[in-house]
Amino acid sequence: MKNRFKRLICATLSAAFMVSAISAMPAAEVLAKESIGNGVILSEDAITLSENGAATFTAALGEGFDASRLACVVADPNVATVTPVAYTGNVAAFQVNYVGLGSTVAAVVHMDNPAVVAYTTINASSVIMNVPAKLGADKKNYCELVSYEFVPYDFTYADYQDYKSTLKLQFKCTSYRDEDFRKWGCYGYFRDAAGNILSKVRLYAGALSVGRTYKGEFNVPANAVSFTLEGFSN
Repeated sequence: MKNRFKRLICATLSAAFMVSAISAMPAAEVLAKESIGNGVILSEDAITLSENGAATFTAALGEGFDASRLACVVADPNVATVTPVAYTGNVAAFQVNYVGLGSTVAAVVHMDNPAVVAYTTINASSVIMNVPAKLGADKKNYCELVSYEFVPYDFTYADYQDYKSTLKLQFKCTSYRDEDFRKWGCYGYFRDAAGNILSKVRLYAGALSVGRTYKGEFNVPANAVSFTLEGFSN
């Protein structure tokens, strides 16, 4: 994707692209680790947006360079948009705004030298994901989340419009030490803004095997703002 994205960057920079800065900068969410690129460092290597949400991140050049020459290009603007909000010296701040469900990549690039670039992943989800490192209640047999994505809910009959999207998950067995139990399960809970449980669902594996990947798929209730999987960290 990044090779194709570099061509997109060059095409975008060939147009007139002026960065305007404003003095007010929204508070940033506490997110992931830095993304160290070629000549520029981003404060976040991955950004998660809740539905209609926003986040900010910073981009830093080396000392003495002008951050106002940095621009941001988003591979899929149907997922999110990124705009500059402020800069000072060698550091620029950008705001990420939710557009639609999905995942995309954003590149912060120097307008005078496209080789100076760093990337961050943007995941736009319809709910906040609360996922422990190890899934399940059994500390001998457990799984880990591999990936997840939200896709549009496509069951269009009028009587079934209580859902806003579908959550697809992949999870992998990473420990199978109690061979008396071949089956494994893990509960998940969709909650509304008040913390009420709207839906209780279950990840299931019929035959555990270390390294094997399994799938789960659940419809997301219309008023859900968070999804929590049971599990533990150590």
